[in-house]
Order: sequence, then C-alpha cells, then structure tokens
Amino acid sequence: MKRFILFVLLVVLGLLALSRWNQRRQTPVSFTPAKTEALNLGDLPSLAAIDEETTRLIQAVVPSVVSITTSRKVKDPIIDPFEYFFGRRGQRSEKAPSSLGSGVIVSKEGHILTNYHVVADVDEVLVQLSDGRAPYPARIIGGDEKSDIAVIQIDAKGLRALPLGDSDQVKVGQLVFAIGNPFGLQETVTKGIISATGRVTDEFGEYFQTEAVINPGNSGGPLINRKGEIIGINTAIGNYSGTGTWQGVGFAIPSNNVRRALEGILKNGRVAHGYLGVAIVPLTPELAAQLGVNAPNGAVVRDVTPGSPAQKAGLAVDDVLIAFNGKPIKDSRDLVRQVANSTVGSKVELKLLRDGKEMTLPLTLEEPPPGMKLGPTQPQAPQQPQQTPQMPQLQPQQKPTPAPGSGSGPLSGLTVSEIPAGEVGRFPGNVQGVYVMAVDPSAPSAGSLRPGDVIEQINNHPVPDPTAFRALASRLPEGRPALFSIARGKVRSFVVVQAIR
Repeated sequence: MKRFILFVLLVVLGLLALSRWNQRRQTPVSFTPAKTEALNLGDLPSLAAIDEETTRLIQAVVPSVVSITTSRKVKDPIIDPFEYFFGRRGQRSEKAPSSLGSGVIVSKEGHILTNYHVVADVDEVLVQLSDGRAPYPARIIGGDEKSDIAVIQIDAKGLRALPLGDSDQVKVGQLVFAIGNPFGLQETVTKGIISATGRVTDEFGEYFQTEAVINPGNSGGPLINRKGEIIGINTAIGNYSGTGTWQGVGFAIPSNNVRRALEGILKNGRVAHGYLGVAIVPLTPELAAQLGVNAPNGAVVRDVTPGSPAQKAGLAVDDVLIAFNGKPIKDSRDLVRQVANSTVGSKVELKLLRDGKEMTLPLTLEEPPPGMKLGPTQPQAPQQPQQTPQMPQLQPQQKPTPAPGSGSGPLSGLTVSEIPAGEVGRFPGNVQGVYVMAVDPSAPSAGSLRPGDVIEQINNHPVPDPTAFRALASRLPEGRPALFSIARGKVRSFVVVQAIR
C-alpha cells in the first residue's frame, strides 16, 4: 500500500512539473522589430541612383538575351545476343545529348548572335526567350570558326533587339554586365569591370578580359556596357581556369570583330578575312641590330607574294612593319590578327622602316586565295625537325664548297653547293642561293642552320652560287655576327649567327 501511495505522489509531482514547464514555454518573449531603415535613402542619393539605374538597365536588356539548347544525334551499337549464334546483324540506337549556351537578339527579324562552338555540328537548335515563351526552333544562318561567331534566326513576334557598340572605345576599368544561361540558370546577370583589352588566348583572336562571372552556358551571351550596348560576346572560360568554371578570369569577343562577322555572314553567308600577302617573322633585338633599325616591336617582311596586296603596295623584303592603320604592331602574330580582323576591300596604311627611314604605304586588303590558311606568321618561321633530311647525291658539276676562314667566322664550318636539281621543288619557286651540304657540329651556325637549307642572302648580300658564297665568306669580319636569309622547305626566314670570339 505504501509503495502505491509513493508511486501516486511521484506521478502527481511529475505532472505538476510538466505543467509548470509548459506554462514557462508559453510565456511570450519580448521582441521589438526595427521600424525604420538603417540609413535614409535621401542621405545616400548616389547609391540610390546607382541601384535604380542598374535595375532599369538590366530590365531593359534581359528580354534580348536568350537561352540556347542544342542536340546532336549519335548512334551507338547494341550487342545482339543472337548475332553470334544466328548471324543476325546488330541494331543501332539513337540518342540526342543536349548542350546549353546563350545568345542575344540583334534584329527584329529574329537574328541572334552566339558562339560558333555553341551551334557547330548539331542537328537541332532550340531558343528559349526570357518571357517564357515555348522554345523556338532556330535556323543556322552561318558561322565562322576563326572568330567563333555564328548567326541563327527564329520566327517570333515582339522581339527586342540590342545594338552593337564600338569596342574600340572600351577602356580598362569600365563597368560591364555579363548576361546568359550558366548551368541552365536562365537570365543570370553578373557585374564586373573590363580587366584588360587585347588579350590573346589563341593564334587568331583577341579578347576583352573581364572579372564579370562567366560560366558554362554563358558562351554566346552578351557583355553589356552601361548604355545597354553589346560590346562583346562572352566566350573562352576554360582555357585559363582549367576547371571549366569561373575563377576570376572571363573573356569576350570585341563587338567590332563581331560586327564584321555578322555582316559577312548576312551578306555572303561566310566571313572573309583580310589578306596582306607577306611572310613575316618577329623583330628581335638581333634582327633590329642587323637591319640597322631602332624599334622595340614590329614584324620583318621575309617574303612578298607576287600579285598580293603587299606586292601591289610596294612592300619589300627586310621592311620592318611597325604600325597597321595607326595601331602599333607588337609582333608578327599581332599583325596577322589585325589584318585578318579587317574588312576585305578596306583601305589601310602600313607604317614601316626601310633602310632606317620611316615611311607609310597605302594598300587595299583583299581576300586570301582559295586554300590559303591564315597563320601566326603567314607562314611561321621554320622549326627544327626531328630528323635531318637525307642528303641528295651531287652531280659532277656540283662540287662541295667549304667556307674559308680560321674557324671563328660566322660562315666557318659550312659546306655548300649549288641547289641539286632534284631538290629545287622543295623550295619557293623563285629560290636562288647555295645549298647547305654539311654543318660542322662545332661551327657557330650549328644551332641555326642545318643540311638541306638554302642560304639566299648574307647580311643582305645575295649569294646566288658557291663562288659568291666563298667571296663573301672571305670578306666577312671573323668576330662579328651575320644575318642569314634562308629557305627551309617552302618557308623563308631570318637567322642571326653569332661569331665565335
């Protein structure tokens, strides 16, 4: 009985304690919310104006930005378990993987700019507008792989187009906005500044660098200035991050390059890049000293193509090109980019140094001949091959000619001959010089020349045959470097050989 009474008392005490605890939980806690903002917007008119104006800008441009989904049909083999036993042919299935990109409307007729790599080699392109209208099938009007620009078109009404700005007026530090479809997140806006202009990430294009966030799916979207103009098409994020995602560095194709591509595609269905018609090499300090010019940067003409714009304008071998249409030439690659990004048929001016004197030549750019590939140096300076070509057998009249001298001159250790008849086809059609038969491993030229080269000039003096070579070799100062003009295969270049002191 006592145990029962004790149990009842414990239960009652527990119920009383629980009741008190619930009462304490239900007691209101004092809480007074803030009724006014931390700062009066009237005290910060500049920030209030920036906030309002930024919002108005974004609301005005976002309707012109679209999301692009592409698909490409691929066939995969299916293993048929009956094929082995009954000879039944294997079936194939199709699947259509999708990829994402962005674009921007540039005409009321539905023309949309995007990256070439977004729509290249695809079977279907769908465009989603920012107002949520159902995806529209798009037609690919044309594209240019070199500039990475493509034009597509949709049939839709009520489209809002954005204008292309003047990218030549863009300055480092300028405020910009990147708008696009990163990771499938439509109408994403990021803000930053122009970090640099004239960035080079490949051998053809140049870009704006920006800190505005550009991630996968942003490709093809616009880079917008504060006036709502397109100053670039966003692209190329993976080259520098190494991860495929943004790490503080993004790139955009300048709008003036985009405009040239757009006009070429709409008018001709393709983009025609400018062509000069010269083989060039970078101006090095050694070349500058040998040519007697005082210029920190530029490109040296190594060959001029007959009938080309350069030949018509009067360009010559050894001209040092220092400015193209008023813009300094940094190096040979820079000149190729400037020419290729110029409009075919445009009249330009080349500033150059010839025999130490500055002069300017006007010329009209043309389209490159069919099949010609634009390269970094049109063409590149020759590279050392993995294997030395096999030497041809000399005819009786082609006697090897070793260079005279004590062994310290720039021509010492070279053995030359006339160009063998069977080798002439390996060189440019107008080649004229001596054929290098052997190079002593200890010779000053061992690291620059090799058997199979043709030496056309030495210190700007022609060497049409071994006799001229020997005469020139005997007159060269033994302690001074020499400038060789050579042909290595179809490529002409300059080589500076330092003499042994």
